[in-house]
Amino acid sequence: MKKNAQSIAFISFMSGPWGRGARIVVGVALWVLAITAGGWSFLWAIPGTLMLVTGAMNYCPANLMVSKPQNRSEFMASLKPVNLLKT
Repeated sequence: MKKNAQSIAFISFMSGPWGRGARIVVGVALWVLAITAGGWSFLWAIPGTLMLVTGAMNYCPANLMVSKPQNRSEFMASLKPVNLLKT
């Protein structure tokens, strides 16, 4: 993925509190699916666990697609703040 305005906006969103919450909610939903659906659906627990862990650690793995790996503090310092409640 090239580093352009859209990818930077996506990374900014996913690294922020709303993206963190989205990763946690989707991770929980995948775990619920894995537990309740039966059959081979237990495999949904694997990406669910990854999403829960990255949400809990507040690390956005999508950053690996647009730049070289950085530690969390360097990555967070490089982001521009996004005001989701613009008026």
